[in-house]
Amino acid sequence: MKFLERWVDTITHPPAFGLDISDRTAKFIQLAKNKNGGFDIAQFGEMEISEGIVVSGEIKKPAELGKLLRDFRDADGKRVRDRFVVASLPEEKSFVRVIQLPKVKLQEVDSVIKWELEGNIPLALSELYFDYEVLDPVANHLDHYDVLVTAFPKSLVDSYVAVLKHEGFVLVALELESQAISRAVIEDPGGKEAVIIVDIGATHTGFIIFGGGSMIFTVSIEVGGKDFDEAIMKGLGVSQEEARNLKKNIGLDRRFKNGVLFEAMVPTLSVIMDEIKKQLWFYRDHAEHRHGIDPEIRRIILSGGDANLVGLEKHLSLALKKEVVVARPFVKILNKEHATLPPLKKSDIIRYTTTVGLALRGAGY
Repeated sequence: MKFLERWVDTITHPPAFGLDISDRTAKFIQLAKNKNGGFDIAQFGEMEISEGIVVSGEIKKPAELGKLLRDFRDADGKRVRDRFVVASLPEEKSFVRVIQLPKVKLQEVDSVIKWELEGNIPLALSELYFDYEVLDPVANHLDHYDVLVTAFPKSLVDSYVAVLKHEGFVLVALELESQAISRAVIEDPGGKEAVIIVDIGATHTGFIIFGGGSMIFTVSIEVGGKDFDEAIMKGLGVSQEEARNLKKNIGLDRRFKNGVLFEAMVPTLSVIMDEIKKQLWFYRDHAEHRHGIDPEIRRIILSGGDANLVGLEKHLSLALKKEVVVARPFVKILNKEHATLPPLKKSDIIRYTTTVGLALRGAGY
């Protein structure tokens, strides 16, 4: 009977792989449930996306992106043959808020949400796809609803759906990068701790305030790893390849060449640090959504490709007077016995954070 149950579950809820598409890369991970109740890595891989195909999350050249996905191969060179997929949507094009609603009947929430969206988003409702979740308070019964609302322009969502469908993929779900990241790195999502996740990608950095089992707020700025690269190239007069090697191997070490590398990177780092400060202030000033959650954010979690920048944890911790840690994207897999992980360097694992979160949903986590 156990076999029959597993077979029925596979038919009704087919396992899907996680696909993270960004401006410069596409990454995927396929998880498989093992006999111990945990997950194994069945397949994983990454490919580069040429500049101009995807710009700030918008697909500018769908035919070229489709061609790349059509020939997507894993780390061993095997073509990706699974068709069911959970894919990411770009953070910088989203609207995410926790809003308060009066305690109307649950069936009336939909119409009230529409009214709230009309007053907060510079797009007509007819041009949006939106979803929402009524959140359970960590403590106390409330006289209102806290509702997490996510909205995207229809044109953007439709472009992702069209490319994936054209290449024969069956789309199980599309979700925000921050949703996937939170799923991967928050070990106790229902706890009272509030954190900021700082996701430093190649072209943008996302900031996610998470607490009490839900995202509370997200924002994205167009500053990322490429800006560090360009600053190093300009400041030290080196090639892009040399700049990337210096960033990866030396980072924020003030002792290197009398601090010239550190000084070159400071302006970009300051922009990211200033945004973290803004989010700390935002959280303090919006007490209406902290029902039983810690009133202070005491920890910052770094994710994304440039989270491993040498010295970044220490620099941010000293400047912000907060605990700063690098995310552990495989933490929910490592907690299971006999789980297998991909043969990646520690510095490379962090780049798969979003992909892991998508894959966990695809595997039915």
